[in-house]
Amino acid sequence: MSHAEAVHTLQPAAGATDQIVQFAHGLRYDALPDEARHYAKRHLLDTVGVMIAGAGGEVATSAENVLAAVRPAGKIPVPGRKRRADLLDAAFLGGTAAHGIELDDGYRAGSAHCGCVVIPAALSVGYERNVSGAALIEAVVAGYETNICLARACAPDLRHRGFHPTSAVGPFGAAMATGKLRGMNAVQFANALGIAASSSAGLFAFVNGGGDIKRLHAGHASREGMQAALLAEQGVEGPPGVIESRDGFMQAFAFGRIDKARPITLPPQAEFGITDCYIKPYACCRHIQPAVEATFQLLNDESIKFDDIRKIEVETYKIAAEHAHVPWDSFANAQLSFPYLVGLAARYRGVKFEHFDDKTRNDPAFAAFADKLTVSAPAEIDQLYPRLRPARVTVHTDAGKFVRQADEAWGSRIVPLDDDGLIAKFHDLVDPVFGEKKASELAKQLWAIEDSKSVAPLIESLALPA
Repeated sequence: MSHAEAVHTLQPAAGATDQIVQFAHGLRYDALPDEARHYAKRHLLDTVGVMIAGAGGEVATSAENVLAAVRPAGKIPVPGRKRRADLLDAAFLGGTAAHGIELDDGYRAGSAHCGCVVIPAALSVGYERNVSGAALIEAVVAGYETNICLARACAPDLRHRGFHPTSAVGPFGAAMATGKLRGMNAVQFANALGIAASSSAGLFAFVNGGGDIKRLHAGHASREGMQAALLAEQGVEGPPGVIESRDGFMQAFAFGRIDKARPITLPPQAEFGITDCYIKPYACCRHIQPAVEATFQLLNDESIKFDDIRKIEVETYKIAAEHAHVPWDSFANAQLSFPYLVGLAARYRGVKFEHFDDKTRNDPAFAAFADKLTVSAPAEIDQLYPRLRPARVTVHTDAGKFVRQADEAWGSRIVPLDDDGLIAKFHDLVDPVFGEKKASELAKQLWAIEDSKSVAPLIESLALPA
């Protein structure tokens, strides 16, 4: 028996592909719990706001420039953009923008961002098919739950192997959302998963620099998942049982834990994962946010000034500690850099979008601060992840040693950002683009989207005038 055959016989997720197909194909808006509907609207509102603000980012703009140079504009509006795109490009550009400013949502237990992949695809297809708001919510939930169940089953080994979970599981969710909105049958759903699996990709090498590539991962996954569904709709077949089969997704992406991987779990056997996704209040990597919050809360409570710090130690989990050596030489890298982000927390008592400009990043005070910082991942802290995202911060001053631990960051279900806070974030992102009056109207329509018979006018209004 070959090694691959041995791996296959140990796979506990038999039937996983069929589980996802049955769940996604059979999901109906009327059967969704009120809580799942509400959280779907929260994440739709949040992701749309980030897409609009992120559309002006350098990488998203470069991506559009590339597309404009090789093909004509299309008919699908893209939130925050003037130029219309074709169906696939709209998903790509929307996903890139949504993941482009480090303010998009995510699922802690699987370390994957869901909204930036699922929602751009759902908006694009929803516009083209002129679907109802209830159908859009239905598709969003199907896509989120697909990504969540796979990310959870593979965590943390997928990340430890060097893959970016967002773009590894993302095509599956985008495919299921697309399939829902296009009314595909169960066989087509299964083929869409099989095709989408071959687009699973994305390396975490951006922690070594070159962080811009991370933004493209979500756009790629959104586009490829949609394309997989469209191909399946045309009769193209994908490998059967692609999640659990020999040489399939689990073997490729969770190798090394395949004999003990958690099974694929979906509602009603599990709670709706969309209700446990976090919303980011700060424009930086989520793995570092607990340390950021513990730092500025400790300094505020103890009245410690930036220049009073003689040494600062952060103990966190391994995946977060991997960011300890990320430079802050660019906007993208700075949002992933442990030394820079903790330095911002210490100096400014928070992290704001404007802190990533060239002038702030080039301040020599941050290099001096980095020399005082050590980041480690002791076993007693690391074992708490992914149930929690712990960070213990110890600050040494001439007056003594001060310690603060944060087990989770603001915006999670444990430390929630309420609806009012979410709307405030939406205005922070959208007001500079559309103005306060239009931003308020958009937020109102998004909150009431389930009452809409057609989402096309709303999606059109999310784009800039052509």
